[in-house]
Amino acid sequence: MAPLGIGLSLLSLMTTLVILASGSLYLSERRLTSVAESTALYALAKSDVISNQSLPRYAGDFLEMHQLKGLQQVSLIEASSKDGFTVRVRLCSLWRPLFDSYMFSDVGMICSEGLARRGT
Repeated sequence: MAPLGIGLSLLSLMTTLVILASGSLYLSERRLTSVAESTALYALAKSDVISNQSLPRYAGDFLEMHQLKGLQQVSLIEASSKDGFTVRVRLCSLWRPLFDSYMFSDVGMICSEGLARRGT
């Protein structure tokens, strides 16, 4: 009976660790999406005429002004507008699980994008 109990305990522990790691990944991705959308809105509000030359500067200014708690090494991948009305911002960040263990010790990269559209 003891080996069965030990096996069940290990299985329960691993399931809990997987659920915690996936929850942490999901919340980090949602937080990064919120930051990307806020960055797109800021860049849209700052620019009178949407040009691809000024958008990365405004997006970078927004990221420098705010402390991004819970996100590590946020980098601006893209800040552009294809149609002159919609600003697209793509950000990437490093992700590490809340705990260090053998299975989940790798650092991952998460990316997200935010869109903001100017009304006519």
